[in-house]
Amino acid sequence: MVNRKGFTLIELLVVIAIIAILAAILFPVFAQAKDAAKKTASLSNIKQINTSTQIYMGDSDDIVPVALEIEPQPSGTAKWHTWAQTTAPYRKNWAIMYSPAGGPHANSDWMVIFTDPNLNWDGNWQYFVQYGYNASYMNPMPDCTPATNSAWGAPISSSTAAAPADTVMFTESGQDAPQDNVGSWVVYPPGGFNADDVCTYSDWGKATAAWNGIQPYANTEKTQAGLVRPRHSGGAGVSFMDSHAKYMKLGQLANGTTWQLGQTEGQAVIVDRSKYVWDLQQ
Repeated sequence: MVNRKGFTLIELLVVIAIIAILAAILFPVFAQAKDAAKKTASLSNIKQINTSTQIYMGDSDDIVPVALEIEPQPSGTAKWHTWAQTTAPYRKNWAIMYSPAGGPHANSDWMVIFTDPNLNWDGNWQYFVQYGYNASYMNPMPDCTPATNSAWGAPISSSTAAAPADTVMFTESGQDAPQDNVGSWVVYPPGGFNADDVCTYSDWGKATAAWNGIQPYANTEKTQAGLVRPRHSGGAGVSFMDSHAKYMKLGQLANGTTWQLGQTEGQAVIVDRSKYVWDLQQ
């Protein structure tokens, strides 16, 4: 009797086929688990960002941060100072300003807008953080007249919000650019373009104003959600004025409006304030 040492070709092929089947089953599961871990980490980031902002507000008579302060310089140019830098001493961790699913922090093509010597390194990066502020309602300007040295109106008191647990303060953010990693320090509310209680450049349609994205990227329609970046299965991390945070789909963030993906700019309107999660009303 001859002792066989090793496997036959058929046995090897069967084993390889079984391994391939298992891999095909498990790899998507691993990918989902990785995305779930990033989503959890992102929620932790936005929760910490909100908590640090709440502490800042406690030291500022409950006034929310100014979205953007523009500091005139002797050269005649201006230095930008965003809410992200204002609240940095309360956060003490700049790394959490970037989503775990956001990729590299910025793209060199975008840095050309900050070549002025009055704009320091920190000023460059604070513009590209990957969590955006609901500046349209946190610093509202119903008559479209910005406050002095600001791109928005005066900051509100936290007591202004009738339903803090239902009022968006921060979401994951991204510019309308080819690179998903390019963040935005602000996000815009759906239907805001046509709302009479706020002034904004976008209604969750295509962004055409240079403010909403530096040309030529502003017209690429990479996103159509007011710079909210749905990095996790069509949704994003969101935190509210009462400081709680949760994951929300774009459709949920557009509740109470007529917004839909692919809609022409200027068409979205607010139709049900009781479901709307961006304004200061009940």
